[in-house]
Amino acid sequence: MTPTAFGPPEWPRGATAEAAAPFAPSLTERDLLVTGATLVDVVTQSTYRGWFTVWRGRFVEVEEGEPTAADLVGLSIAERRDLAGAFVQPGMLDVHMHIESSLVTPRRFAEAALPHGTTTILQDPHEVANVLGAPGIVAMHASSRGLPQRVYTAVSSCVPATSADIETPNAAITPAEVAELARDPEVIALGEVMDYQGLVAGDAHLRAMVAAGHGAGLSVEGHVPSLAGAALSRYVAHGVRSDHTLATPAKLLEELRKGLWVMIQEKSLTPDVVREIVALPDRSRVLLITDDVMPNRLLSGHLSRLVSLASELGWPVVDAVASATLRPATYLGLAGLGIIAPGAHADYLVTEGLAAYPPLETHRGGRLVARGGETVVACSAAGLPSAGQVYEAANVAPGALGFGTDTAGRGPRVPRAGRWTARARVIRVNKTNSFTTLREADVELQDGVPTDPDIALACVIPRAALLPGAGAYRPVVCLVAGTGLRSGGYASTFAHDSHNVFLFGRSLDAMHTSLARIAAEGGGMAFTTDSGTALLPLPIAGLLSDEPVSVVGAEFDALERALREAGMDVKAPVLLLTLLPLSVSPDFKVTDKGIVDVQARRVLAPEVVA
Repeated sequence: MTPTAFGPPEWPRGATAEAAAPFAPSLTERDLLVTGATLVDVVTQSTYRGWFTVWRGRFVEVEEGEPTAADLVGLSIAERRDLAGAFVQPGMLDVHMHIESSLVTPRRFAEAALPHGTTTILQDPHEVANVLGAPGIVAMHASSRGLPQRVYTAVSSCVPATSADIETPNAAITPAEVAELARDPEVIALGEVMDYQGLVAGDAHLRAMVAAGHGAGLSVEGHVPSLAGAALSRYVAHGVRSDHTLATPAKLLEELRKGLWVMIQEKSLTPDVVREIVALPDRSRVLLITDDVMPNRLLSGHLSRLVSLASELGWPVVDAVASATLRPATYLGLAGLGIIAPGAHADYLVTEGLAAYPPLETHRGGRLVARGGETVVACSAAGLPSAGQVYEAANVAPGALGFGTDTAGRGPRVPRAGRWTARARVIRVNKTNSFTTLREADVELQDGVPTDPDIALACVIPRAALLPGAGAYRPVVCLVAGTGLRSGGYASTFAHDSHNVFLFGRSLDAMHTSLARIAAEGGGMAFTTDSGTALLPLPIAGLLSDEPVSVVGAEFDALERALREAGMDVKAPVLLLTLLPLSVSPDFKVTDKGIVDVQARRVLAPEVVA
């Protein structure tokens, strides 16, 4: 590894050409002199009144107090600013996130996140990758080039997310493709190894993917929602560096002891977890990340929301800022980011007070990129994945969406009319997160729909089954309780992680109407009731829109509002519906094969047949 101009050698690969270029400040020129600043020092955990200069995108002088004549002698200064005491903190880095979760293209994401102070991201485009394969990663990476936000990319490690016996995949990425994609210096990580059980069990493909990541010098990212003890040790021993899944105090301590960097997302910012973090004598391996931010929430905050929430829960504010700036930069070896210091990149925020968000201004490389809640520089749209997939909703008849069986209890499922009772496996959700349980129950049905208003129908249709000419398809229909949904039908081409088409509802006709609406759009989310259909078109790979986040956020809000009006009373209705098909999320989920027992890595039939 080659030392950079700032700090120690970068781990593991080096940064962009811009970040790695040698830097020698001019003896006579400065582009900017800023005085009267209250500087946020994330190293000594303090603030101080000071001044700094910028030349060619980097800090040069960073000093306490005010500059003297001797400090500036011989310097030609292009611009001078007095901040009159305003605070200046480093730009924030989100080192585990998925742009696609905001349902927009990289340029639209940058436009929305920069005003909240996120100047650098590491994207893992595994949503697009699960639909388009390696070309999808190339497209997302290419469309991130030239943006005012620094964007690094991870090669998605689990495409498909699990094995084909658990769900039908749409794409695959090979170890050879990992090595090829890693030739780009801005590709710096192997994305989260989500099939944690497969890796521990010795899955040959996963081991080869991880080996390819290490061979290319990539940081290997983790996903460990439930491993502990010896199983966790075996997983970490593969060179996995981090975990971002739901934290508890005990899990936090075990993972830190075993050498992992622990990433805290919003759902993990609970009083007990924050108390455990604050009690640590060394918090240098605890990071704040977003993972997934839906478009309506992106309008009101990004990493800034996590820093504010952490502070409210008792995390010392400058220390929380460090976990969103210097610590993530150190984790990825991005020398010269996340700090206000001589030679570092001049990525910084101007705020009215300490961590007072949104910032008044966001600067990237010494350039003003956002002010007053708006991005003020152009974001290009080059290299976007193509739109226009055609789907045929008629391949699935409305009656095929009902729960039923053939009379012998084996063979192809045939919907059953009339009133009857089935012994069924019922997935139960909770109101706050994506963890689920399973029970067996006698369920009464009327024409394939449960009479119990607490139980809804759910099924996954492979994308290939909806292509023109694919023929008639009968999905495996499952039962889900606890969402509160009383009526209507939902359909979506955004369904983690394989992104087959997920249907959910209490009305067969409404479910089919929603399916037809998203098919006509080439992808999206829709929810239909007697009063109409709320629609969010996602024509790019069935996952993304290139409309501004304000537009997509409004459509998202309308969709979620319609779900709530129909009775859904969980914390985040749309988010839950995107995660019910996630076959690596504990403990029971829905795929096109049936009910997946995530821990046991097996598929269960929805109906219990004696």
